[in-house]
Amino acid sequence: MTMIASISNTPTMTMLLVLSSTLLLIAPAQSILQTATIDILLPGVPTPLTLLASQASFGSSLVSYTNGHHLSSSTSTSSSRPAGVGLIPTLSPDDDPYLCNESFGWTTYSNNNDDSTYNNAAILVPRGQCSFERKALSAQRLGASAIIIYGSLSSRYSLNVTNSTNDDEDNGSSNNDAYTRNDYTLEDVIWPMDKQDYDCNNGQAYIPENVVQNQLDFVSSLPGGYNVNNDDYLIGKSENNLCVKYAADGGGSGSSSFISSCESQRCLVTGKNVTDDEGSDNGDTVKYEACCAWDFAIWLYQDTTLSVEEQKEVTIPAVYLTMQQATELLDLMNGVSWNNGDNNNGEN
Repeated sequence: MTMIASISNTPTMTMLLVLSSTLLLIAPAQSILQTATIDILLPGVPTPLTLLASQASFGSSLVSYTNGHHLSSSTSTSSSRPAGVGLIPTLSPDDDPYLCNESFGWTTYSNNNDDSTYNNAAILVPRGQCSFERKALSAQRLGASAIIIYGSLSSRYSLNVTNSTNDDEDNGSSNNDAYTRNDYTLEDVIWPMDKQDYDCNNGQAYIPENVVQNQLDFVSSLPGGYNVNNDDYLIGKSENNLCVKYAADGGGSGSSSFISSCESQRCLVTGKNVTDDEGSDNGDTVKYEACCAWDFAIWLYQDTTLSVEEQKEVTIPAVYLTMQQATELLDLMNGVSWNNGDNNNGEN
């Protein structure tokens, strides 16, 4: 299956995406081989920009790279431009950013045939909060023709909701307010896992407690708690990234440890803290540990909790993009310039 997607964010910009399978390409430090490609075709640019992606063990297969790239006079005069069926890259519904509301039992997209919003679309969805295959199932029920799941810092956090069922002794009922309550604290955060989500050997910082409290938010954005505005302070090579500013070697613009050792240029607050008895004139200062986030390609595995009927229902292809790759694609969709891997999202 070859897919071409077009998007018009402004009257002057059209972008095409092509998803296809490719030969096994070995990427350094990747735990999973990226065997799919997403070619980004921009107006006036004869050669597509290519992102590597990993594939899923569910859904339909992608056409091979060589079969998917041939002349299409309708899109370009360049022989590097592919032909295929037009799809519209789009994001998930505003009220369902992780595309997990069906998984939570909050809604159903099964009878969505009358809604054409996502027909002929490739939905981009962040990882987290429910399984990959459930996201794909919801995307297909919405009418999408493909799903692109991408990595995010937010997906590494969640909230402990086990104490969110309030028993009503008057009528003998229970009310689960896990996704409506507003009194979560840092004590309720389920923090990222050492070595699985981050590695302090690749970059480490100690962020003052008052900075964490004033600039970062891990509890207010439900269902996972993590506020995506945190990304502004945890990504990049400048001192806007708190891990650069407060790197373990002293931090600041002259600090090289985090910048040079953390390939992802992204950090995760680990939930661990230390006390610095030299950090304050008034006594001890608490600092939160933050470490370099892994940004690996991953395999989109099946969800064994789905019924056989639901598993058979998933027929659209699904691929996965790393955090860095997703930033490039999302920036282009938002009209942010990108050239040869550089963008102006503050990561320079």
